[in-house]
Amino acid sequence: MNQPARSLPVLDPDFVANASVDAIRTQYERAERMAERWADQARELFLLLAERTPEERTDG
Repeated sequence: MNQPARSLPVLDPDFVANASVDAIRTQYERAERMAERWADQARELFLLLAERTPEERTDG
């Protein structure tokens, strides 16, 4: 479950220079959906952690 941290994606300069408003909107909406999924996963993990006893939360 320990995964290396990923850097945030950077917008493609070609996309920035040439994308239509519709293409930008589509990518924005996709990014919002992904953010919602990550927030849901973070919430579930937080709740799982909160259910654990202090002994179970100890690393090692």
